[in-house]
Amino acid sequence: MSWDQYVSKQLVESGNVKMGAICGLDGSIWAASPDLKITQEEVKTIANNFGTDNFHTSGVMLSGERYVFLRAEEGNMRAKKGKKFLHITKTNTAFIMGMCEEPVQPSCCSCTVEALGDYLKGLNY
Repeated sequence: MSWDQYVSKQLVESGNVKMGAICGLDGSIWAASPDLKITQEEVKTIANNFGTDNFHTSGVMLSGERYVFLRAEEGNMRAKKGKKFLHITKTNTAFIMGMCEEPVQPSCCSCTVEALGDYLKGLNY
């Protein structure tokens, strides 16, 4: 399965994720939903600051939008902007990103993103 298929079939087609992406820890963008206009610079910033307190003051920038940092724990990070929710899971070599909007529950988005992350970890990604 290609990286694009993981985003479209495993994330978006679940109904729990509106847009998603898979990016390398080096900032490279492996695949992203067409409407998610993320940049390498945004991904590099996430990679460089993942697991730190830096997002508490600056927020998380993705697709040109600033999300309020909610929390990070055990390789997962959550942020929110209005009715949009962002969940990022870190694997050995990549970030799995999923975004949803109300009425989808953030917990459903989180479960879907984390499940794909766990699957890819099992494949040593």
